[in-house]
Amino acid sequence: MGVTRKQKRIPQTQDRPLIGVLVDTSYKYGSSIVRGALRYANIKRRWLIYKQLGLGLDENSEWPRFDGIICAAGPAWILDRALRVSKNVVYCSSTGDPNLCPIIGLDGIQTGMQAAEHLINCGLEHFAFYSGNVGLRPSRLEGFRSVVEARGYTCEEIRITHPHVGTDRAPPQRLELVQWLTGLAKPVGIMAVDDWCALDIANACLEAKLAVPEQVAIVGVNNDDMLCEGGWPPLSSVEGDFSRMGYKAAELLERMLDGEVLKKEDRSNLLAPLGVVQRQSSNTLAVKDENLAKAIQFIREHACDPCTVNDVLRAVPVSRRWLEKLFVVQLGHTPHDEIARVRVETAQRFLRETTLKLSDIAFRCGYSELKRFHLAFRTITDTTPAAYRRAHRFGG
Repeated sequence: MGVTRKQKRIPQTQDRPLIGVLVDTSYKYGSSIVRGALRYANIKRRWLIYKQLGLGLDENSEWPRFDGIICAAGPAWILDRALRVSKNVVYCSSTGDPNLCPIIGLDGIQTGMQAAEHLINCGLEHFAFYSGNVGLRPSRLEGFRSVVEARGYTCEEIRITHPHVGTDRAPPQRLELVQWLTGLAKPVGIMAVDDWCALDIANACLEAKLAVPEQVAIVGVNNDDMLCEGGWPPLSSVEGDFSRMGYKAAELLERMLDGEVLKKEDRSNLLAPLGVVQRQSSNTLAVKDENLAKAIQFIREHACDPCTVNDVLRAVPVSRRWLEKLFVVQLGHTPHDEIARVRVETAQRFLRETTLKLSDIAFRCGYSELKRFHLAFRTITDTTPAAYRRAHRFGG
């Protein structure tokens, strides 16, 4: 018979449970998880956090007995060892097995879908996916491919085993990647499974003398600033809500420490990504018609002024019928839909990053009435602005 949540367990460390946070903080992914977990822990200040944060614990060193552990993706032995020294473990990775311990990770399907939408909105018609280490995250490919194929395009994939994150690729592997890139139809939009693989592609393009983003547009995953800004050109990337992931992991761990037996649906938690952070590697408009490119650029710069389709037509001297037809053929939606999409995308950033009132956000995004803002936001995101804000706050 399971223990109910009301029956508090007695922690090993008197009144303050000893919590291990075993996360590599040298990358944004890990440091953000730790930041979110500590933010939760500091609400009650009940936990005794093990001082040796990060992966400072050697595989052969003697570990203390922890009351609870939060660990993230890393060498397989980290999770194995964690499960041996504590019965309360939360694993921050979508690749984990919820039967072993509760997991919380990035929603791979939605991550791939957002990358695909971004590259399609660049006007590209050829797409590829670089899986890196034998496709460890197939859901990202699944999401990417689903959107690409729904628009009538195809997606090529390559998997090249990388010996270790952060190391240079061996010459035979690099040559294989260069040959693959050279043989792709261009211009092409490529999603890499993570930022390391995106950097891999950028370096291979440099070697193959392929222009980025004019011939090859690249999007990675995790939005690790050091990796993305250090690439040439700087790399676009899908940003994960990793601080919130750490916060939610700490919430789950607290429930376990309180003796709650988690239900099956609570053992696997996937968080939607925050969106694509565009940098130079995908800053392109690969459309065949110059007037269409000008129309798209005008909308992206002026959608929140506000602007209407008539404003676009004044900036681009073509007929309304021609413009709407070409938008549908090239992008899969109308100019009016593109204006709404850019406005809502901007509103999402305001909702995540500011405390502005909804009425102020609506005005800044080009809506004269709050009611119209609510309708457009719900139509595009299938949720309300208030619900979106709650979901992307700590504890949401």
